[in-house]
Amino acid sequence: MANLSSITTKYPNGNLSVDVILQEALDTFTQDLGILGSIHRDFGGEAMRFNQSLQTRIFSTRAKGDVLDWATGDGTATAKIQSYNDGNEDQDADAVTIKLDQHKFIKFHLSDLEREQTSVPYIAEAAKYAAHALAQKVTEDLLETAFAADTVINSGSQIPLASFDVDDIFDVAKAMDDLNMPKGGRWMVLDHSVYYQLLKTLTTISNATYDVKPGINRALVDQQLGGFSIYTYNGLAGLTGGEKVLAGYEGSLAMVNRLPEFADASMQIGDISNATEPSSGLSLQLRRKYDVFDAREQYALTIMYGLKAPNDGSTNRIFSLDVA
Repeated sequence: MANLSSITTKYPNGNLSVDVILQEALDTFTQDLGILGSIHRDFGGEAMRFNQSLQTRIFSTRAKGDVLDWATGDGTATAKIQSYNDGNEDQDADAVTIKLDQHKFIKFHLSDLEREQTSVPYIAEAAKYAAHALAQKVTEDLLETAFAADTVINSGSQIPLASFDVDDIFDVAKAMDDLNMPKGGRWMVLDHSVYYQLLKTLTTISNATYDVKPGINRALVDQQLGGFSIYTYNGLAGLTGGEKVLAGYEGSLAMVNRLPEFADASMQIGDISNATEPSSGLSLQLRRKYDVFDAREQYALTIMYGLKAPNDGSTNRIFSLDVA
């Protein structure tokens, strides 16, 4: 019985198989959705209802006009002492309400015959591939939310793919600087065709100002380039009207995530297991039941979340480039 699925152990829900499967799925999910480390996220392992709203706080650059002078015009310190806590202290860090209106799941199963005869850890492997597909769907939801709020910075003209190079990335960085957007936490998602074209051009560039070195390799590009954490997605162009480059900073895109509070009636009989990634708080849920009529164990890997691109017209803006 290579796919034994009912071993009682010290795990929180008393089921070794379900816990291990869920943890492997969570690891795959977080690896495949690396951009989560660059956007604003409010994740948690507590349960909430689908379509329930929660409030999070997205901080952007404060303007120098927000700085007040404690002293009065005559050099004394009398009239403005009370202004420390008056007025709109957080006027550039307003609370943002996001609804948990996305609840996605993917199913897989294990038959009695497979359970008895195979030596392959079938369910664990199936969970990894299911998590990959789930991460891909969440990625597309994130990108579509971003594109709905984007601003094309090249005035609608297309950049030929063969001409795309690091200078185009610097143009995006300059546009963000012009709006006084934070330099820290900037991210950029490239369509895979643009990504590999960029790698070709970077092999011959040396620029100490932007820390671009001769012979730069993929590992260095993946870390940082032009102030951006670089990500690639092979379906980017299919989500847009041809735009293949998307950029912003942490406050340009937000995601909230909680565990679903109620299981649907079809999954009430069986196991429900939860896992939370320690560093981010991202939570997934795995549901399992045995179907006596089909003689198989049924699994459903699920995530509940909400997304928002809080475009305020300036500092939270998302930029895109149309690369042909």
